[in-house]
Amino acid sequence: MKIHDISIRNYRGIDLLDHLSIGDLNTFVGKNDYGKSTILKSLDAFFNDKFTHHDVYKGINDDEVTEITVRFLAGEDINYLALDTNGFICLTKKFSFTAAGKLKKEFIYTCNDIEHETIQNCWGVKEADINGFLDSLGIAYTRSGRGVTNLSKIEQICEATAGLDRYENSYEADDYIKNITKQYDSVEYPDYALFDAEQDLSVGSTDFQNQFKPIATQSLNNNKGLTDQIESNVQGDLNTEFSQITSLMQKNVPELEAIVPVVQCNWKNLVKFDLGLKFKSESHDIPISHKGTGFKRLLMVAYFEYLANKESSKYNIFGIEEPETFLHPELQYELLSSIIELSDNSQFFITTHSPVFAGATSESNIVVVRKENSISRYFNHENEIEIIKMVIDELGIRPDFNLLNENIRKVVFVEGKGDCLFWELALKKLNGGKPEDIMFVPCGGDQVEFFVNAELCRKLNRNFIFILDSDKGAVDFESKERNKNELKGKVESMGGGFEILKKREIENYYHREAIQRVIGDQLQLPDDFVVGDYTDMHHEIKEKILKDTNINFKVKNNTDVFSEMSKEEWSAVGVAEGDTTDLENIVRSIVS
Repeated sequence: MKIHDISIRNYRGIDLLDHLSIGDLNTFVGKNDYGKSTILKSLDAFFNDKFTHHDVYKGINDDEVTEITVRFLAGEDINYLALDTNGFICLTKKFSFTAAGKLKKEFIYTCNDIEHETIQNCWGVKEADINGFLDSLGIAYTRSGRGVTNLSKIEQICEATAGLDRYENSYEADDYIKNITKQYDSVEYPDYALFDAEQDLSVGSTDFQNQFKPIATQSLNNNKGLTDQIESNVQGDLNTEFSQITSLMQKNVPELEAIVPVVQCNWKNLVKFDLGLKFKSESHDIPISHKGTGFKRLLMVAYFEYLANKESSKYNIFGIEEPETFLHPELQYELLSSIIELSDNSQFFITTHSPVFAGATSESNIVVVRKENSISRYFNHENEIEIIKMVIDELGIRPDFNLLNENIRKVVFVEGKGDCLFWELALKKLNGGKPEDIMFVPCGGDQVEFFVNAELCRKLNRNFIFILDSDKGAVDFESKERNKNELKGKVESMGGGFEILKKREIENYYHREAIQRVIGDQLQLPDDFVVGDYTDMHHEIKEKILKDTNINFKVKNNTDVFSEMSKEEWSAVGVAEGDTTDLENIVRSIVS
């Protein structure tokens, strides 16, 4: 489940924050101690119940509690009784303390409920209750059998109560989560991992060990037969030995029948490890404890990437405080590139003082944090302020000074480095090569960096064009389409050109035969594998080609495939526009 927005009440420096819109990559910019990390910490409280007395807003009234509400995009056509009145999965955590100082937690969901005295909370009750609802409505139903699920029964209730009003109501969420995740494959409660700026990165620390504990836990689960056997053997040995002890004790306690040992093995706390690093230039392993903090931070981000790329893993949400800390600027760009790629299938919340990270964030998902009378305030593009100017002023973002090269007369803005390579290859195959006066600049159209560079292009009289994926077929296509139309107006007002691919993204321009040639003889592509115009090719390739294989094939931005494609294949994968294709026409626009 992907987060749509967050609302917070009475948490740390926030008195009230309503519906802060969230995207895939979210960056928080502001001075120290203004509250940048508060959103990341609030998510840790929401997902992982990390909450203490110190997290309570200091101006809270006696009758109030701390509330953190997260609304998720539903992801598919989910029964509307499971959603709030705006069509979101809406979950709230409430935190308070008893008079004795004990933490009290409530977990509730908000739904579009039925206006009825007894038939309510359909998604938060057990099957017996749903059957009771059907009985009270006089509806004939099958208790069990093929195709009979709680969902099918709830849909019967919806139909039977269609004449009743609906209203928004809230209930305890534990059974709700169990029910909705069972009925919908696409709904899975996400994991949240926070990479704290103050986190102890020494290998022996609890923080470091806990980050990697899921690997050891999974291994223990995979070897449950062995651990069960060990527990059984230990139980048997103890039974044997204590039977002898029982016999001896019965001399003094004749009524004693047996002493029964109970084995409890805490396997999760059994495994601890160290890490050694083997470099090509070194003959011996180097303990990671001998490496700098910046290296350890890169290791942690690589671990995040590992989690996000695991085929069986949940949807992941990551919070990273100041990822630029201890990193050389060049490594910041490498780290940023990895995060942007990961944000296709995960969400990131980043606090930063770095122009590298802030400059590459979409205008719609960058938040400027300020403090007013000790209260944190959050400003984004929905606050009707010039968010771009605020970020530029805050961090001093500078343009790409390669634009000052007098030989560069034309600039092509694209969404990422992979798109740069794609269009360079398109020019090579469809135009015979890339003209020397053209420069490709990767920065998304609503990223702060784009506006800085575009403004420099205008001042230097450089012609520029922006090329975007169409994103057709994506879950959030409608919102992306609105952003594109808004961006188009801004680009054209600055004197630039604007082009949109006809297909979903550049991976939809793979040629099937080129993929086969890159993979080679190790696997024949299945007959049902098709490079669709609007399908999610990442998912298609993983499921229909790479699943259950050891083939090393890069799914996203695979330049091997594009390089392998002939001129005829480049023309063939384009979408026809009269006598030419969209690729050929965009190449002509670039050259001209």
